[in-house]
Amino acid sequence: MLIKSRKFAVLGNPVEHSLSPVIHQHFARQFGHDIEYSRQRLETESFAQYVQDFFVAGGGGLNVTVPFKLLAHGCADSLHASAQQAGAANTLALRENGIRAWNTDGAGLVNDLIGRCNLALAAKKILILGAGGAAQGIIGPILECGPMSVTVANRTQAKADKLLSRVAPRYPEVDLYADSLQGLATGERTFDLIINSTSLGLDGSQVSVATGIAAGAFCYDLSYGESAVFAQWARRAGASGVADGLGMLVEQAALSYEIWLGVKPETATVYQRVAEQLDSSD
Repeated sequence: MLIKSRKFAVLGNPVEHSLSPVIHQHFARQFGHDIEYSRQRLETESFAQYVQDFFVAGGGGLNVTVPFKLLAHGCADSLHASAQQAGAANTLALRENGIRAWNTDGAGLVNDLIGRCNLALAAKKILILGAGGAAQGIIGPILECGPMSVTVANRTQAKADKLLSRVAPRYPEVDLYADSLQGLATGERTFDLIINSTSLGLDGSQVSVATGIAAGAFCYDLSYGESAVFAQWARRAGASGVADGLGMLVEQAALSYEIWLGVKPETATVYQRVAEQLDSSD
């Protein structure tokens, strides 16, 4: 059942900075769609009721950002496999059996890595920094690509162990390793791809992994723009290539648009336009 409504929104707190309305309006123009897409700043206690009221009033679909992805997962009547695996949701739509939840973050990341960044993930050694909600949302689609190994390093190794224990039974062919960020300080190991899913540097802290670990690796920061402190560090550390998370943002949005309206937008030109807009606002 495709959505007839043209009313959409992104829910978050804070949400004023969100580029989602701009991105989705670019998508809509590709198909001649006339949509309304707003930002809605909510409090935790009002989230579930807002979602219910939005769809009762005929809303077409919702994107969900920090800090509500777990709540979005919990208030849905059914879960797509992507949301089940991630344990969180960033896309909601009304289906015949009620509100259904998806998580397009991981697939959006993979699409950006393979498409715009031109990376092959099969048989590669991948390091994910962080074991929180962002890592939980991306690890499944990464493992689906058949890497040689995936190492998850977190400030506390126990959290990395817990994340890997959830996914290990489904991917016995991939070597999985847990570590602490301190354990990477020696820089003795090498990786083909390093993905930062933490807030390294954003709170004033320094990137605490050894610079040698980035040398020769492609480094991808899930943050974008001025917030992509890890990407800035990776450039100085001699990474073979660096990208921030703007491409992932555009790609996950395109997947949401397809869920709602049944058509897959072209993303390359939208990425370029949004990147130029960000550059001009600096």
